[in-house]
Amino acid sequence: MKKIILLISIMLFYSCHSQKKMSLRQMNESLLSDKNYFTYSDSATTKILTEGYKIFRLLGAKSLNINPDKKYSQIYIEDGFHDEEGFYNGIIIIDNKDICEITTSPYKLHQDSLSYTKVKEKNEIIFYTKKLSMEDFKNIYSDEYFRYKLITQEKVNAFEKCLAIDQYTPKSIVYARNYYFSGKGVKDYKLPIKYSDIKNGIEGLPYFKEDKKKEFIECINKLDILKINSQSK
Repeated sequence: MKKIILLISIMLFYSCHSQKKMSLRQMNESLLSDKNYFTYSDSATTKILTEGYKIFRLLGAKSLNINPDKKYSQIYIEDGFHDEEGFYNGIIIIDNKDICEITTSPYKLHQDSLSYTKVKEKNEIIFYTKKLSMEDFKNIYSDEYFRYKLITQEKVNAFEKCLAIDQYTPKSIVYARNYYFSGKGVKDYKLPIKYSDIKNGIEGLPYFKEDKKKEFIECINKLDILKINSQSK
């Protein structure tokens, strides 16, 4: 009887423990099963995009030795298709350490094609991947790093208060969306911010008063992620 109770206890422990983890494949399926995930009513377009996300996220991660079927404690995704030009950009971060970039962007490849690995899917879809260190991610992809830290450090609400300081507070047009799993279900975000737009101060907003500008800069800097220079150049 004691052995049976012990066995049940072990099973319950691992069951509860596994619920706090998720595989990249499970997260991808969870996102794509959301009826509101795609804004297109055209079923053919939706099918193409669904297959695209599956290939880029799962095969892209696998090409950099990240197992899409292994369960992880934390999974972060920032990605999106460029609607007008049809290319994909994605960042996947596993357990806050393994950083995978996936792209078909001609602009990125034109600037630095040698650092990417070419991946060819069986249906002839070609894309490129690159593994990043956290330091490179911070220094080279400051916009993506800033959004990643806002989400994973649970500072999104504090950031939104910064944006609410004034109607003229800078807000960037950002086409990517962000998704984060940390043991409590998948959350999605759309953050209207490019750190590169504000890092050297705030210029070109004649109606954004100096006191509000100062308050905004102080608010962002208190987030303690990446600082804004207090003096505009």
